[in-house]
Amino acid sequence: MTSVVPAGKLYKFVSHKRKVLSLYKRALRHLEAFCFEEGRHVFAYERTLLRARFDLHKDEPDFKRATQLLRLGEEEFWVNQHPDPVLLPNEEGGVTFQRHATYQVPERALDHWEPHEKAMFPDYFAKREKWQGIRRKTWSEEMQWLQEWDKKNIDNGISLTDALPAAKEKDGYPPFWWRTVTRPLEQPKLMEWWPNNEDSFSR
Repeated sequence: MTSVVPAGKLYKFVSHKRKVLSLYKRALRHLEAFCFEEGRHVFAYERTLLRARFDLHKDEPDFKRATQLLRLGEEEFWVNQHPDPVLLPNEEGGVTFQRHATYQVPERALDHWEPHEKAMFPDYFAKREKWQGIRRKTWSEEMQWLQEWDKKNIDNGISLTDALPAAKEKDGYPPFWWRTVTRPLEQPKLMEWWPNNEDSFSR
């Protein structure tokens, strides 16, 4: 976990280019909100002027001056931002921003399900019991392979990373394979039928 950056300090690790592109995108969205009632032709004219202001300093050789211009741009954007900007659904603040994250509950949470809840999904929990058995059986082998892999990289002068090695044997289980098996859906779909759902019986 040494490579983890605290959320409050992430901005200082973002490149200057990404900061400028982020500022331009936000300014463009807020400008579109200001020109919503005036029409698309007004927005087209204003965004051309906005792009010209960014292109004027895109080849700035002095990094200190470029950083100062970015800071002044951020301050100008903060003062002139729209109170109710146009937001895309998947953007931060949009109606579907990180909606899939609500489904990404740790797999170990299923250990606390009641028997009658597990009975609703017998096929899945039968597979899960099988996965748990294989996991307990292969745990020591996975840990031993990870130690051998790190020792091999150290002996060869290769710096250690967070990347996990592949399976030691052909058709074998790679380390922490259950994370892939039990990975939740990133774009889940609602079930058309759910036990004890009155609407499902009325169809």
